[in-house]
Amino acid sequence: MIRKTKAQIWVSAVIYTLIGLTAIGILLSIVQPRIQEMRDGITIKQTIEALHDFDSSLRSTLIAPGNKRNIEFKLSAGKLEIKPESDLIVWSMQSANKFSQPGSPIKEGTIEILTEKKNPWLVSLSLNYTGIANITFDSLKTKTLARAEKPYQIIIENLGSQKGELQQINIKLG
Repeated sequence: MIRKTKAQIWVSAVIYTLIGLTAIGILLSIVQPRIQEMRDGITIKQTIEALHDFDSSLRSTLIAPGNKRNIEFKLSAGKLEIKPESDLIVWSMQSANKFSQPGSPIKEGTIEILTEKKNPWLVSLSLNYTGIANITFDSLKTKTLARAEKPYQIIIENLGSQKGELQQINIKLG
């Protein structure tokens, strides 16, 4: 009789443990996507701030030829593309967060934000220097910076301009 009671207690304990673990698993499966969405939203907002700093540094070099700025750019997610052929700086990332209305670009200062319907969403932030400066990157066509643990050391330098042309801004890694 005592043995039967002890066995029932152990069976009950195992069943309650399994029910508890199942409840935790269900809760995590519901909450995890929302946590990822919030994390992506924070990353996008931080990148917008970093791009504002980048833009400010680049525009401050336009004052005179020879100006040079060193900045740190932390890239914790996504990729940053420097496109000298179109004078664009574009950051993009696959995101669980629908940051803006899909297909409709919006402006935040000098940054254009575009969310495209992909699975998950593709959010891109771009700085366009067409008509403002001629962007170069150590003679490369397009340079892609990937996610990294350490911040990138970026050097922005005004190389001047030929008569009647835009100032040439060279971007290189330090």
